[in-house]
Amino acid sequence: MKNNMQFLKENFKKHGYVKVNCIDKKKLLLLKKNFAKMIEVSLKKNLNYSVNIKNKSKKVEFLLNKGMIYLEKSNHKYLSELYDQIVKSSNYYNVISDKNITKVLNYLLEREYDENLYINSSSIRMDTPGITPYVYGWHQDDKSNIKDSDFVQVWMPVFTNINKNLGGLHILDKSFNYDIKTSHTKVEKEKLKKKQILRANHNVKILNNGFKFKEKEIYCNLGEAIFFNKKLMHKSGINKTKNKMRYVCSNFYHDINNPNWKFKKLEHK
Repeated sequence: MKNNMQFLKENFKKHGYVKVNCIDKKKLLLLKKNFAKMIEVSLKKNLNYSVNIKNKSKKVEFLLNKGMIYLEKSNHKYLSELYDQIVKSSNYYNVISDKNITKVLNYLLEREYDENLYINSSSIRMDTPGITPYVYGWHQDDKSNIKDSDFVQVWMPVFTNINKNLGGLHILDKSFNYDIKTSHTKVEKEKLKKKQILRANHNVKILNNGFKFKEKEIYCNLGEAIFFNKKLMHKSGINKTKNKMRYVCSNFYHDINNPNWKFKKLEHK
């Protein structure tokens, strides 16, 4: 195990990310079932729509995909309400605080394996098919999160495998070593000063300045997660399906004992 963890750390330091199979699938399944129930309640309450599918697994898949797309098309606020609720739920906390995740994080942060971590920017991305205003373009998260914090971001599928059609995580390999300017950099600075919501548009361009990075699109199966450096340049994949939702969990884990961070509470997602 120790040699394997050392291998992960070496790759993390070299490329800015590692993919690890460490997520408890039983906890993910419980989260999936309960989120489907939340969608069912929302459909009935807001649209007076009842789902009459006897097979439990087929019903869950219908709710998570066509049911959610129906809510979004009816009124975005219904999806938004579920988005805000699920990340404050006990099932969600049970997944993201699992000891297998925190052990890897603490090792990458070069801390004791059982030390406490501060989590923010928690979300489950809920991407309907196609390009929407909520798809993130190229960005580095250290520019918009807690200043001088040591943190690692974790990105993982929660309800289904993330493949090419659903859209993986796009990264620029080894880009964490550089402060990279984009066509959105000026906008980022202005919005941060005004404490406005920061979201890089999907069509953001990298201003090269001589840098040549290899772009990779990384896919994950349930149980796998990508741990990546706070400065790694990355962007969302595009959901290219016709009738499926793209659900991805993303959280930032900070060294809570770091004496150098300029702590402040952020709720900008």
